[in-house]
Amino acid sequence: MAKKKKRLTAKQKNRRRWLFRVLVLLLVVILVNVVKYNFLTIKEIKVEGNRKVSQEEILKAGKIDVGTKLYGLNDKKVLKRIEAIPFIKTAQLKKRLNGSLVLRVEERKPIAQLNFRDHYVNVDEDLRILEKTMQFQPDFIKINGLTIKDLRMGSYLFLNEKQKDLRTMVTTIFQGDLKDKIQAIDIQTQEVHLLTKDDIQVIFSSTKDSQYKCKQLVAVLEKIKSMDKEVTMILMDKGKDPVAVTESQKTTVNEGLNRQENQEDRKED
Repeated sequence: MAKKKKRLTAKQKNRRRWLFRVLVLLLVVILVNVVKYNFLTIKEIKVEGNRKVSQEEILKAGKIDVGTKLYGLNDKKVLKRIEAIPFIKTAQLKKRLNGSLVLRVEERKPIAQLNFRDHYVNVDEDLRILEKTMQFQPDFIKINGLTIKDLRMGSYLFLNEKQKDLRTMVTTIFQGDLKDKIQAIDIQTQEVHLLTKDDIQVIFSSTKDSQYKCKQLVAVLEKIKSMDKEVTMILMDKGKDPVAVTESQKTTVNEGLNRQENQEDRKED
């Protein structure tokens, strides 16, 4: 007499269906990854956002080429190599299953210029050294007084720990409201002098608390616009508040500053 087959309970049937679906899903995932990582290659490359840097230079730096395995790329390493190009600020990668690779970059913009040997060097708001050039840019902020033995494109100014406060001051100027008001920065041994676009000399005797002082300076420059007196100098560290000096007071103030400088020199000797 034939044995009767056991009937599966509803719970057992559901469990089998669930296991079957999981297995199918796993097989699909495995198949997709095998295809992606082993067979899907780059068929098309699009570079967006670049103007100064050519597509060829970007792809060469990133070591990207048509025919490369699309999902075999190490995104972090590729982006790091591309962002090492002096003019590239940020880079992003997008991969598509049709084999196309989209690379979006954001370029840096030079806003300052300094003299170096027989040419000029352009710098962006982050103090990154972008390029050497023979072309003088009258609209760029001029950085004077730097003694530099060597300049490497893509590196940054004022990375020395002793220049930390100076770096904060200059980046605050470049990235804030003062950027459009300043035409030159003169870095001296113990002081920083600015020259505004209205030819007002601004003297910082110290680079400490530079962010607060820069806010003060913006307010002072706005106030000067409404004054009848012709201000030619602003002393940022001669009291609780900045001191505005008119043309008639300038000679007396300069004499006082020279006396103070001579006294400090004698102390150092």
